[in-house]
Amino acid sequence: MRILVINPNTTEAMTHDIGEAARRYARPGTVIEAVSPNWGPRSIEGHYEDFVAAVAMLEVVRDRSHEFDAVIVACFGDPGLAAAREVSNVPVVGIAEASMLMACTVAHSFSIVTILPRVKPMLEDVVKLHGMEARCASIRTTSLSVLDCERDPAAAGREIIIAGRKAIEEDGAEAILLGCAGMGPLDKIVQAELGVPVLDGTACAVKLVEGILDYGITTSRVAAYHAPEPKEYLNYQGPTRP
Repeated sequence: MRILVINPNTTEAMTHDIGEAARRYARPGTVIEAVSPNWGPRSIEGHYEDFVAAVAMLEVVRDRSHEFDAVIVACFGDPGLAAAREVSNVPVVGIAEASMLMACTVAHSFSIVTILPRVKPMLEDVVKLHGMEARCASIRTTSLSVLDCERDPAAAGREIIIAGRKAIEEDGAEAILLGCAGMGPLDKIVQAELGVPVLDGTACAVKLVEGILDYGITTSRVAAYHAPEPKEYLNYQGPTRP
């Protein structure tokens, strides 16, 4: 099977690391291609960047999803996920939803450890969107930017471990979700320190996609993810119906 992993930001080094994380957990025979849009923000740390990156990402889904068996949106905000499902002819999985679903099978509650405090409201909305409020013990932030995880992984790991330990001891978390795709390569280091399941969303999405395809199911087109209706888009070259 072939899986397209899209990093919605445009930092090539992070896209490379996300691709390596996906390949590390993929089965033999699963082909991973990791890409970024040709335009858009270098990182996503606010609502504006999230929406701009989503449009750029949707162009990639529109133009390339037909080459693959599934698509993964590798940003923990799951930007443009519902729209991507509308324009893709193959299943599309977001890493936030995938990690929350998987955490629920191994823990009664989970906490998300993420980057700067400004993203906490965004991730609270993502948790609500996916119906996971009852299982989310907390969202713990750090002083890390998205690109800090790339620049100094060792320092990032130390901050994540501190925040994760507080989530376990003070919030009752039984699993920790890494709330940024750039944190993914640190999953086993953090897990060894904390002694609870630590989930990288990219890895979770890869395993979920493999299961979806093995089981022979795909995106429902009855209502929510029906393909966009044909219509005129005035002076716009962005993602419309394929």
